[in-house]
Amino acid sequence: MRGERTAVAVVVVAAAAVAAFVVLDRYEGSARFADLPGDADVRLVGRFTPRQVDRIAALPQAAAVECGTTLYGVTAVTSRGVLSGATVLTAAARPGLRWSQVRSGTYPATDAQLLIDERTAAAHDVRPGERVTLLLGPAVVNATVVGIAARPSDHAIGTRDAVFLLPSGAVAALSGGASCDSVTVELRRRRDASTFSRAAEDLLDPPPAVIYDESLKGHV
Repeated sequence: MRGERTAVAVVVVAAAAVAAFVVLDRYEGSARFADLPGDADVRLVGRFTPRQVDRIAALPQAAAVECGTTLYGVTAVTSRGVLSGATVLTAAARPGLRWSQVRSGTYPATDAQLLIDERTAAAHDVRPGERVTLLLGPAVVNATVVGIAARPSDHAIGTRDAVFLLPSGAVAALSGGASCDSVTVELRRRRDASTFSRAAEDLLDPPPAVIYDESLKGHV
């Protein structure tokens, strides 16, 4: 009898452990850490409609939200030549959630303006005032370089490709209106990072991948 009770207890404990693992895997199993820009605490990665972004922004833990898109394989035509395989990022409107800081010039204020990363600008002698034509499939966007930006450190950015940052309207035109692929979030209280990510995952199907800022290691 005692042996049967012990066996039952072992089964119960094992089942509880499995259940706990499933919960952990659902909410934190895909979590990673990265050096997120500025005041960003969490980045959700997936595909997000405008309505979903609005719902994420309405969560009580969120202080600020930026929807962003990364486009690869863009061709950039300048007066200095053609740059193939460029990467285009959304230029976030909120200063605290921007991918990089402006080294010279100004931040884009309209969809007809863009930033270029400092390494590419130096290598190809591209300066503010230069006109750039960006092509991706049938889409064409013309814009003027208004600033030189620090090269983003995000691991998703190629080590050699040119990087351009454009406002969301221009990125949407270049991508054919595709939904954004990341949502970057500044939290009201950083200790609520896990609570926020669980709430966001419950809103979305399928759940997004979650990336926390490196400073949150050991706290989520």
